[in-house]
Amino acid sequence: MIIALLVIAFLGLMVAVAPGLLIGYAFVAVSGKLSLTARVSLLVVLAMGTAALWLGLGEPANVLLPLAMLVSFLTTLASGATFLGLEARKRRAPRYPAPAWQSW
Repeated sequence: MIIALLVIAFLGLMVAVAPGLLIGYAFVAVSGKLSLTARVSLLVVLAMGTAALWLGLGEPANVLLPLAMLVSFLTTLASGATFLGLEARKRRAPRYPAPAWQSW
């Protein structure tokens, strides 16, 4: 019985996390031409929007609704920030340029 409860809780967590991950990644992939300040600002607004979508899906008196909103918000922010960091690392020049010839 406890295993069934844990499986259901895990599936519920995945339902709350998956859209945030996908939306955060898609936003970073699409917003390549914007400045970093604009991208971070819009990422926060997008994360608030994904959290607000849970209001339409859930019953306002539901106890777990704020938790689902918080998980969705944090997942979208974390996903977007991670992919922004990876993209910034790719754009940055290498600190130690490769030597033209082998050093031996």
